[in-house]
Amino acid sequence: MPSTNSFRQQKSKLRFGATMLVLSLSLWPIAQATAADIVGRVDGQEISADDLAIAEQMYAQQLGQMPEDAKRSMLVDALIDLRVVANAARKANIAEQDAYKRQLAFFEAQTLRSLFLEQRVSKTVTDAAVRAAYDEQAAKIPPVLERRLRHILLRSEKDALDVIKSLKDGKAFSDVARERSSDEVSKAKGGDLGFVAEGEVVPEIDVAAAKLKPGEFTQTPVASAFGYHVVLLEETRNRPAPAFEAVAPQIRQALEAREERRIVSELRAAAKVEKLVPDVTPPKAGDGDDH
Repeated sequence: MPSTNSFRQQKSKLRFGATMLVLSLSLWPIAQATAADIVGRVDGQEISADDLAIAEQMYAQQLGQMPEDAKRSMLVDALIDLRVVANAARKANIAEQDAYKRQLAFFEAQTLRSLFLEQRVSKTVTDAAVRAAYDEQAAKIPPVLERRLRHILLRSEKDALDVIKSLKDGKAFSDVARERSSDEVSKAKGGDLGFVAEGEVVPEIDVAAAKLKPGEFTQTPVASAFGYHVVLLEETRNRPAPAFEAVAPQIRQALEAREERRIVSELRAAAKVEKLVPDVTPPKAGDGDDH
């Protein structure tokens, strides 16, 4: 459970972004909220569930995996503090100052940019586009042969020969592995090593497995630095591509970033742009400088 200090630190981080949030909220159209949508009031001014949703989106990283009821409580506290300070700022005529107007103009442009790109990108980066990109990349993955192996590790060649005899007599490989193998990791799984590609197991097992057909086991002990192995090849396959569900979020993110760059580049090319400072390539991360 997070400590009181940790909650205070998180609340402090929420307050840190208050200026940005209040300016962002000021750009949203005001809708009539029902009583069920109201989460707080400050001097009669209502704080709505829509305000809460914007705050939650803005503070998502700081909130992390906090329980929903605690997250909601902290966000409402942050919005109340925000409204209290914002009201005091208006009374102090901060809204008439040039500094406020400059920041408001900046955040207005930032919000317009965000919504414009989000709406334009969503028209191109559809579920179908993500699936098509996945299919294209999956088709380009070179085939990698994988073998599903089981093995029994013995301490002596004599023990390995005894095991081979038991297998020839019809005893199940997995049963013998559970009884005799000294590999504590695979022993409980009947000697199962899963699907492995060349180079993912000790070289001696790779060499021995390459000579087997599915269903066959080695007829002589396979010596390695770990002892003596008896190896069974269950089946072979080409390694499948990662599951679509596992990589779809990364694919979507990459497509969205690429489409954003394309849109910005296209708009910039059509605009009259004057950059009055030299182009300088930023240093690479981890270059040793204290940035």
